[in-house]
Amino acid sequence: MITQAQADQLIAALKEAARNDPFIWQENLRQDEIVLAVGDRKLKFVLTLKRNLNEIKLHMRTQDRNIGLARIDNAPYHCNPDGSEIRSQPHLHLYREGHELAWAEPIDWCDLGRPLDTLEKFLNIINTRFRAGYSVSLI
Repeated sequence: MITQAQADQLIAALKEAARNDPFIWQENLRQDEIVLAVGDRKLKFVLTLKRNLNEIKLHMRTQDRNIGLARIDNAPYHCNPDGSEIRSQPHLHLYREGHELAWAEPIDWCDLGRPLDTLEKFLNIINTRFRAGYSVSLI
């Protein structure tokens, strides 16, 4: 477990994909990308990306301790620890001390028809970039 301040610092740290070539986001395939903190290349994260016609899932976690920091999904139902519910709406999970990724907030920017826009917004939230760019596979 980490503190909220530590989680906020990890999320805010500028990060970039370890790859030197463009990232191609493929449909119907889980893809894990290693992401490094720009200020400390030993600090590593894993960005997991998955998309198909019915869902987009993006997840950022630390590599060494597997601590989830941020995740979006469009599951039809989510119940927060306080009993509040999110129904039929994509939602963003951000680390909360004591609850990790159990809490979520509804979002209106997760768009199955525009996966790159969704990815770009998520990358901005987690302060991550692909130096060589990214695109979606057309096949």
